[in-house]
Amino acid sequence: MKAAAEVLGNGGLGSAYKAAMASGLSVVVKRMREMNKVSRDIFDAEMRRFGRIRNPNIITPLAYHYRKEEKLFVTEYMPKGSLLYVLHGDRGSSHSDLNWPIRLKIVKGIARGLGFLYKEFSSEDLPHGNLKSSNVLLTDNYEALLGDFAFHPLMNHNYAVQTMFAYKTPDYVTYQRVTQKTDVYCLGIIVLEVITGKFPSQYHSNGKGGTDVVQWVLTAISDRREAELIDPELKSSHSNSLNQMLQLLQIGAACTESNPDQRLNMKEAIRRIEEVQV
Repeated sequence: MKAAAEVLGNGGLGSAYKAAMASGLSVVVKRMREMNKVSRDIFDAEMRRFGRIRNPNIITPLAYHYRKEEKLFVTEYMPKGSLLYVLHGDRGSSHSDLNWPIRLKIVKGIARGLGFLYKEFSSEDLPHGNLKSSNVLLTDNYEALLGDFAFHPLMNHNYAVQTMFAYKTPDYVTYQRVTQKTDVYCLGIIVLEVITGKFPSQYHSNGKGGTDVVQWVLTAISDRREAELIDPELKSSHSNSLNQMLQLLQIGAACTESNPDQRLNMKEAIRRIEEVQV
């Protein structure tokens, strides 16, 4: 690296830094702790497996570094940043670009990335495990890229419970278990976040701040007030697509059923998302 690293943020799984390689490529270096669950051989094998991934909606690691006390993951830097930032933190041109076709494209990209992970890591309880808008990066043309996936088997259990979004869902809080349906719930939160424009309170460990999008949507649907939930920025500019927006909202609601047995499975959720048209 030819320049000092710039701190991008501190997430639940570790710290992230932006750095420039000698070639000029900007990268993100994630410094991960609490990944001492497996031996170096198993860890190396998993990283090589990650490195072989080729999918337009998945962030493929460029390199990694193993030390017992910490692990480093290197990925390409995405200037637009995360979906979380573009939706809630950026009020510049990137946010104004978030019209209905772009938002639907992002959701479909997330769904396609999950479809790939659910084939690649089909034997895992949590093929993703930490799906939230801060872990969805956006390319310059708003293609969604999933990151921080499939770390669950590598992490110490207690730390996973503290930091991974899967463990903030009703599946674990109420039923003390996580399954592939847990990723479906997390997908549903993102769908509701994108369509309403609201920051989900589910992302806060204490539930304070933001909007309880699940309860808000559930109440509005039961009162037949769904149209009130759509982000006003979408309704004002794409009123002729309101039915399609409501279709996506209903999918988000079906993904966030509190009882996993009543929730869509991932294959069905992806199929229904793909059916939504601009």
